[in-house]
Amino acid sequence: MAIYSLQDKKTSALLIGGSKSTAEMAIRLRDKTIPFTIYIPFDDPTLFSIGDSPIIPVHMIPLTEHIAFRVQDITSIPDFIIDCQAITADHKASLILEVSEEFPQAIILSSSLACTATEIMSYFQDSRQVIGFAFLPSHSGDASVMEIAKALNASEQSLDAVKMFFASADYTCEIVEDRVGMVLPRVLATLINEAAFAFLEKIATAQDIDIAMKHGVNYPKGLLEWADLIGLDTVLAILDSLYSEYRQERYRPCIILRQYCRAKWIGKSAGKGFYSYASGYK
Repeated sequence: MAIYSLQDKKTSALLIGGSKSTAEMAIRLRDKTIPFTIYIPFDDPTLFSIGDSPIIPVHMIPLTEHIAFRVQDITSIPDFIIDCQAITADHKASLILEVSEEFPQAIILSSSLACTATEIMSYFQDSRQVIGFAFLPSHSGDASVMEIAKALNASEQSLDAVKMFFASADYTCEIVEDRVGMVLPRVLATLINEAAFAFLEKIATAQDIDIAMKHGVNYPKGLLEWADLIGLDTVLAILDSLYSEYRQERYRPCIILRQYCRAKWIGKSAGKGFYSYASGYK
């Protein structure tokens, strides 16, 4: 792996989807005065509607002036198309294809939490520039390092352009191989999974597990607290994709993660995960 820190270069971006991760990335760009638009199509699962009027999720309200609901309403040509969603390629490809067809010169930045950049590239009939990156909700928005990886057919020039873009948002880029989960998300999700098994097996309470990790290995947060902040749905998506890719037992998700996601107990954003936030635990 190599570390780069490039000088400031401001360009424009088009973020797609209404996820919390998209909002966090948008806020980072806004704070660094980088021009951007957020495209949320009418069929996006984060939207509600009353008649013909879409209702955006709460986390998007501060970004209302940047949102477009139709491609034809996007007024500036983006240099980058950014998809921050931790979903598999077959779920995100159609939206990326739709926007990329309108802006074919834009470099595509696709979250590699649940699929690789090369997998996204495979959906295109022609050669598009696709770069993967690792953006964890409630972590990467305030982080200083961004992991990136180019699809097998992407150029070094595109990779350099992405490094410059992230440098303008005050990220230092770490170049890694194009693999599902990259480094931090992969390792952290695996550790969280082991902590979830300890919780399921009643070895200790969630708080005791977290205290052991914070004081035992000096982690800034407990693993289950971290899981609640990131979102159990995101952790599960990473683990499911790792298990699908490698078929190794260490990536098999703990059933408690899946059950909590089924109950929509996905963590702090939902008010309940391994902790109940109505009770005041932070």
